[in-house]
Amino acid sequence: MVDRSDYRQLDGQDDEILAARQHGPEYTELEIAERSTISEDARFYEEFASYDPRNVKAPAWKRRRFNLVHVCLAAVACLGVYIAASLIWTSATAGGNTTEPAAGSPAATEPLPSSNEPAGRSRKKLLTYDNVGMVNGQIQSKSLDWIKHPNEDIDGLFREAVDDMFVVHKVDNKTWEHRLATYGDLDAAARTLGVEFTPLAWSLSADWEFMLFKIQSQRVWRHSERGTYMIYNIRERTLAPLSQTDNDRVQRVDWAPVGHRLQFVRDNNLFVTDTQHEIQVTDDGSESVFNGVADWVYEEEVLGSAASSLWSPDGSAVAFMRLDDAPVPVFQYELFHPENHSVVYPDTISLHYPKAGAPNPLVSLYIYRPDFSASAARASDNPDTAFHPQLVSFDAPFAPEDTLITNVVWLTDHSDRLLVYMMNRVQDRFKVYVVNADSKNLTAHKVREHASDDGAWIEINSSPLYVPQASVPSLTADAYIDLVEHGEHTHLALFSPPEASEPTRWLTSGDFDVVSDSVSFSPRSARVSFLSTRESSISFNLYQVALDAEGLHPLSPPPAAGPTIRARLGTDSARNSTYEASISAEGGFYLLNYKGPRLPWQAVYSLSNPEFEVVVNDNSVAKNMLDAFSLPTVEFTEIANDAGDAMNAMITYPPDFDRNAKAKYGVLFHVYGGPNSQQVSQAFSLDWMSALVSQRDVPDMPWIVVRVDGRGTGYRGRRFRSTVCKQLGILEPADQAAAARFLQAQPYVNPHRIAIWGWSYGGYTTARAIERHSDVFRVGMSVAPVTSWRFYDSVYTERYMKTPEANEAGYDASTITNTTGFGTSRFLVQHGTGDDNVHLQNTLALVDLLESKNVPGFEMAVYTDSDHSIYTHGVRPALYARMVNFLFRSFHELENKQFDYWLHSDPNDASSG
Repeated sequence: MVDRSDYRQLDGQDDEILAARQHGPEYTELEIAERSTISEDARFYEEFASYDPRNVKAPAWKRRRFNLVHVCLAAVACLGVYIAASLIWTSATAGGNTTEPAAGSPAATEPLPSSNEPAGRSRKKLLTYDNVGMVNGQIQSKSLDWIKHPNEDIDGLFREAVDDMFVVHKVDNKTWEHRLATYGDLDAAARTLGVEFTPLAWSLSADWEFMLFKIQSQRVWRHSERGTYMIYNIRERTLAPLSQTDNDRVQRVDWAPVGHRLQFVRDNNLFVTDTQHEIQVTDDGSESVFNGVADWVYEEEVLGSAASSLWSPDGSAVAFMRLDDAPVPVFQYELFHPENHSVVYPDTISLHYPKAGAPNPLVSLYIYRPDFSASAARASDNPDTAFHPQLVSFDAPFAPEDTLITNVVWLTDHSDRLLVYMMNRVQDRFKVYVVNADSKNLTAHKVREHASDDGAWIEINSSPLYVPQASVPSLTADAYIDLVEHGEHTHLALFSPPEASEPTRWLTSGDFDVVSDSVSFSPRSARVSFLSTRESSISFNLYQVALDAEGLHPLSPPPAAGPTIRARLGTDSARNSTYEASISAEGGFYLLNYKGPRLPWQAVYSLSNPEFEVVVNDNSVAKNMLDAFSLPTVEFTEIANDAGDAMNAMITYPPDFDRNAKAKYGVLFHVYGGPNSQQVSQAFSLDWMSALVSQRDVPDMPWIVVRVDGRGTGYRGRRFRSTVCKQLGILEPADQAAAARFLQAQPYVNPHRIAIWGWSYGGYTTARAIERHSDVFRVGMSVAPVTSWRFYDSVYTERYMKTPEANEAGYDASTITNTTGFGTSRFLVQHGTGDDNVHLQNTLALVDLLESKNVPGFEMAVYTDSDHSIYTHGVRPALYARMVNFLFRSFHELENKQFDYWLHSDPNDASSG
């Protein structure tokens, strides 16, 4: 559902883009070399476009026929309004709007749009449900795939496909170019094999002698896939299959850090090849045994990737996990293929899925050293057992059924030392082990362990980084950098030697967090680069710290920004802007991605030359398009919850927002709220809600959109985050309700038009808000919600709730069981029937509860064969259209008290009089 990084929350956005920060793709997709952000299809709103509240049967007093007197009175009234409006317009344009914000309203960080110009008088266009996707689709995001030169000490190299060529370029030298291949070369090589060659993705071997192309792909789960791969020999200009056997069932592939060895997984077995000789490393891969590739729950909740194996730095060894899912119960669901009427029986999908309290996969760790000089096609056939996979044993581990291996890292330039992180089942304790991988007896010795002081979970952070002793003069031994909770926040710690039980030195400290999966280390400069919330909990900025010096060096906003970037930055400071970054292979350059709040841009900067800047993408096309629109305005503020905590909030107002407008604004809350997530961010975004606040289709029902990060969310300290432990679904909706009551008190808000919606965990929070706070929220819309945590996977759920056996009362309290709130509100729930993540079982249990209690006012929509993202058969437009329709229609019906079957009186009941 949601993982330890805010970038992996599911709120209806594209899964892979949300996951990109956690684990980058193994290959650079050709089609996303200049990837646009998610486009909102205009068809989202076809259902809404066909809905007109004026056609809904109105109460009797509104259905009276107009007579001549009514017409005359209306004409006089219109004339009066016209004269008054003219006087107001003249006064406003002469002296400006002097209206002060209403007392008690939140303080804006940026000026709100001027309301001087009456609606309809602006020459700029408004975002509509039809054009928001077109506009959003013009916002580009490019990537630089930094690589190392195989022989020379050259920094700033990156690979790309340009026109009809695959090349390596140098970011600070426009004339430097190393050509790898052309499309013509590849087509010619493909014709000799008689294969159709359409590359979907590509990668380059470390020695630049071979290229790997993915030419077919079929998605399995969020990160996993099965594909067909071809290897291109650059020198000989020949093409060959990655494997001569079942090459179309390859699950993942990975180049070694040196040379051109490859490891890959097929049918859950691990293989290695030097492009000439293929060795099958494991033989027991099956539907319940996974070698070198993650099973469902490890992929989704532990590793955030399909990969569970990694090459040693010298390419001589592979460390890999073996996951035994035999104890894990099987969950089944069906795919109906409604587009194919010849399929009359659905496919049954069987998935080893451990729900809360069920057995987890049994995990073990192996090290394998390939022997390509032998003729054995299987590692097990090699007479020298030293070249068989070797099992790593652990000193004082957790019980096998209580064990998770969360990180495996080589701490060496060779293949002699491995660092392993192990956690207990509920993830409130961890142990760190060092393995002497050169030893014949592969025993992992525990070097440190930690148990949480408050009993809440410990975050699974990004992998540690190896620091060679030679890279830092002050070091007397090798070291590693780790992300460790230090007081309330997560900071960078240096451990030297690797066997140290406590940090040798804290590289960062203070009232901020270092962002997981953003840390990189350059041995050449002995500097660590990372994103942190040092300026603000809702903005990520880039910093560097030297291992042999004190103090942080800020790298954003860029010190060398030229006129183009300065214009894009405007008056934004580090505090009110947010960034992402990628560091070059040798650490001398960085691609800085400005994410907002203004229109995104990208540029490359040098750490050695403060004057260097290369603008990669200024989004000028998108800027020119956006200049033609009056865009909504976003305000960042804080709202207190009932416990007195100041919660981060962002409010999206219409372009013509008027605090004194006669038609008061309804408020739509967009919630996620999962543990350690973040929704309130300085990042720029346009979505269907941007069109909602801009719409004038229903002029008497204007909207603002509010997002609030309540207790449990990230980057606000451990206390704020861990307070939801063992009681999910209690504090999150309460904090949303507290924010809603604050908004209700604002003079520009209609206090009776408060709605809430969310996806995944947000769908759960929405349903809980309707269940527990329907006095505030009159309309709720849930997409793919959890409704009982007993239905969700063990690793995620028990991280926050412990096991059902240990916290039975907590599980009971977190389950939706009370239908009273649903009976006094309007509720829409939508779900995909092929959701492997949050199973349809959740929605069906809730719907059954509501139906069994004869609850009025709720509706349900299912999307055949769609998974958690609800894309299959192009149904995403219908999902958003249904929400827009439901939102307007529900409040229209609530306020006009339409006839309702459940509420009508019984004429046979004498007491009904």
